Amino acid sequence: MFDFFKKKIKATPREKLEEIAQNIYKNISKTHTNTKDIIIEKVNNISSEDKFGSQTFFSMPLYEAIYGYQITCLIGFSSQEGLISIMDNLELKEKVLNEISNNSGYSIDSIEEYNQSFLECAGNIECLNDKFSDLIFEICSIDKNSNNSRKLDTFFKKLSTTVAIETQKNTALAFGEKNLSKDLNKVLKNFLNDNL
Repeated sequence: MFDFFKKKIKATPREKLEEIAQNIYKNISKTHTNTKDIIIEKVNNISSEDKFGSQTFFSMPLYEAIYGYQITCLIGFSSQEGLISIMDNLELKEKVLNEISNNSGYSIDSIEEYNQSFLECAGNIECLNDKFSDLIFEICSIDKNSNNSRKLDTFFKKLSTTVAIETQKNTALAFGEKNLSKDLNKVLKNFLNDNL
């Protein structure tokens, strides 16, 4: 996705994928919770003129969309960095989706549908940011023509990049790649310093 690091890392054996999927879920669920809380707080502070119809939205699609985005980020990152072989991508994705569903009750089909919509970007971060922001506008019934839509769009796009880097950092940790995780933490700090 970001192509920050191209180090030689030995791909994880298939028999360890179950344990890694459990660790990935534990790690990314923290980022997921923080992200949904940030979005909900932001949306709740939007004036009624900037929303369509009802002042409430269904949270389940938002939660599933965030996980769909995280799946896109972590699977592409894992194979790009050589953490898993390309042949194991689908198996890891299935195991992580099952962990999410088993622990949260969210629909695997819905998460996968959101994941598929992000795959159209083929790892291009600008495209991913656009899709992420558009999806939040849609799910949360925010008027794209409102006075504050530009600020909100910029905010959601920056949040998208933050979630992507944080998810990749947490994925590296789940694979036991502490140096890669530290490198990503530096990237995240630099991004946040440049964008706050």
